[in-house]
Amino acid sequence: MKPMHHIAGESVNPFQYGWLFLKIGAFAFGDTGPLLATVERELVDDRHVLTRNDITEALTYTKLLPGSTVVQIVAYLGYKLGGWSISALVTLAFILPAAFAMLILAAGYAAVATLPALSATITGLTAAVTGLLLATTYRLGEKNINGSVALGIAVVAFLLGMFLNVNAAFIVIAAGLIGIPLFAKATGEKQ
Repeated sequence: MKPMHHIAGESVNPFQYGWLFLKIGAFAFGDTGPLLATVERELVDDRHVLTRNDITEALTYTKLLPGSTVVQIVAYLGYKLGGWSISALVTLAFILPAAFAMLILAAGYAAVATLPALSATITGLTAAVTGLLLATTYRLGEKNINGSVALGIAVVAFLLGMFLNVNAAFIVIAAGLIGIPLFAKATGEKQ
């Protein structure tokens, strides 16, 4: 992977990339899809500094890593654009708007959370967020839990996490190791 240092043959001021990713971070709401669409439009279609293959590589190489895939994609693409210094710059620029918004929201929450009039609002928000998490869990399970073995692993993981407070990292690693012998043959047959 060779970093690029120019736009269509021209030398680029690193702060142009920083400004671009600051804007992307401020306006690319949602998960990986909206970010990839925005980055593709800005850097592939408009500026011609990356290729669609670069975007695909970024997603492929970062999807399995722990942490925020979106931030990792930005860091990877920043490296492709100009090495480690550009990677650090665009990653910082990308997360700055979200970090700033979270600071404002946290300060606002701390200021008003103890007001009795907002207690009901906070309870309603908490209930809504819990419902959204349950809906996401259902959608993930519906698409990925196929068969009784996968359902069994999901139920055991739930019980270990819910009632025995087993560390989530341990559950995930153990499930992955158990899945190798149980699902490797089935995956090989599908290919």
